[in-house]
Amino acid sequence: MTRRPLAVLALALLPLTACASIPERSDPKAVEPSVEGNNAPADSTPEPPRGLNSFDLVRSFADSGSTPESGFAAAREYLTADAGRRWEPDNSVLIVDNIDTIPVQPQPNQPENVQLVSLQADRVGRLRPDASFVPDTGQYEVQVSVERNRDGQWRIALPPKDMLISRTAFKNGFMAVPIYFADHDGGGVVPDLRWVVSPNQRTLPRRVIELLIAGPSEGFKDAMGSKLPPGANPKTNVSEADDGALVVNLSELGDIDLESRQMIAAQVVLSLQSVSKARVRLQEEGVPLLPGKRDLQPSDVESYESDNAVNPDLPGLAVIGERLHVLDENVGPIPGPAGSGALEVLQAAQSTDGSRLAAVTRNPTGMVGLQVGPYGKGMSELPPTGSFMSRPTWRGDSEVWTVVNGRDVFRAVDEGGSWGVRPVDVGEFSGGGQLTQLRLSHDGTRAAGVVDGRIVVAAVVDEDGRVALRHPVTLGADRGFRVTGVDWLTDKSLVAVTDGSSPVMEVTVDGFEWTEYASANLTQPINAVTVGPRKRVVVADQRWLWEATASNAVWSVLPGEIEGNSIPFFPG
Repeated sequence: MTRRPLAVLALALLPLTACASIPERSDPKAVEPSVEGNNAPADSTPEPPRGLNSFDLVRSFADSGSTPESGFAAAREYLTADAGRRWEPDNSVLIVDNIDTIPVQPQPNQPENVQLVSLQADRVGRLRPDASFVPDTGQYEVQVSVERNRDGQWRIALPPKDMLISRTAFKNGFMAVPIYFADHDGGGVVPDLRWVVSPNQRTLPRRVIELLIAGPSEGFKDAMGSKLPPGANPKTNVSEADDGALVVNLSELGDIDLESRQMIAAQVVLSLQSVSKARVRLQEEGVPLLPGKRDLQPSDVESYESDNAVNPDLPGLAVIGERLHVLDENVGPIPGPAGSGALEVLQAAQSTDGSRLAAVTRNPTGMVGLQVGPYGKGMSELPPTGSFMSRPTWRGDSEVWTVVNGRDVFRAVDEGGSWGVRPVDVGEFSGGGQLTQLRLSHDGTRAAGVVDGRIVVAAVVDEDGRVALRHPVTLGADRGFRVTGVDWLTDKSLVAVTDGSSPVMEVTVDGFEWTEYASANLTQPINAVTVGPRKRVVVADQRWLWEATASNAVWSVLPGEIEGNSIPFFPG
């Protein structure tokens, strides 16, 4: 990936639009840790509603919204005193849906004040200790023992080993927050989606800084980095100053250069933007982290994430009748062999800056191969060949990947005048399944692919000159349809096309949210999907190329009325 120039940080202070953060407004104080274990104030945790029967109590237990940060205080209120003292669930939280509670046949000599309840539910996913969500599937069932206490109230005597939370309680009590880390070449930042407890808005900035200092999540720790050195810590509480600015005072940064300071500023300011609209007063030991820059806004550091967007100055291209054409009203062929018909083009991709093309072409033997070259000029054929190659995907402007024969992935790398072809380790990613599509994120740290009709997301890991896709996560494994295509919609979400009744869907990169696009006008099957500037989604069905800019927008035919058998694509 081409390295970005240093961002120019603006001096202008924008008007304050909202206040946020922890309520300390006095002199700086030592940082107080988040409430852990059983340290939550007793009067802040409500008891279960009185009079609940044993089945409703167990159901309500999963709706308590309890979290590891509070030591599962809310859930402990549903337990007997003895169980509350002994219960030590894992720090991960199992999210479930469609909860049902069913009576269990009493055991011999079972006391009258004891009932056994079978709690059954559908697994949705798990919130890891690092606050990242990973999908899970299948049925969940556990037997819960419930006792009636002296006050006549039912309480759980034998709780589940897992801390359960219903999907509804999770959505009501948590919010997704992107925490920003350095991308693979250290020149820009990329979001790592995390879920934080949301009801107490004042504590959100502190929690964001805690997650930022702790580093990337388990799934992306080998693909993302941080300019915050090991041992870095907040010097004081993340707090609101008298003038409304959000004060983040760091310590233990060591001897770091200006470039690293600017990257830290980008990580901090962009991570805080979703939980606070306040200016960020970023400090090191009480003085500005960036000399002469007292307060910062997201606009001051936005250039560090600019490579995550599609170039708005490039119109996009399409394979039409085995030639490359421009996606505009004229739909004219591009110059050079890829547009003239000298090459039989089946799939293609344009580099992020628009200067290069990669094309999958058919040779006289009927096999397909990969050709790479400057836009509008001659192209060089590279090994290997096969019976199938996926649409290529670029990592920056000097590296392009493609899937060969549904099993192997190769990357062609510009080595200064020639292209070297190297394998990518995708054994963990595909698991031996049929890999039909692969799309790299614009920041180069993540890959999304289609394996056996399901979306798989993984980290792109550089391992001493070799590259592998590690820590794969399958999204939507039990949704009742097959995914046939995928592309990156934003740096935090994907767009997928399916063979189901909802042909186009937006999917968060962790797989928690699936949002249907309007399906009117579209005809199955959908042959291709691509994403242009400003979240412009373009799909090809049997008739035309269609476009929409939002999930609730009506699909409209692209200018030029391009046939549906064509394959559109934008740079990347």
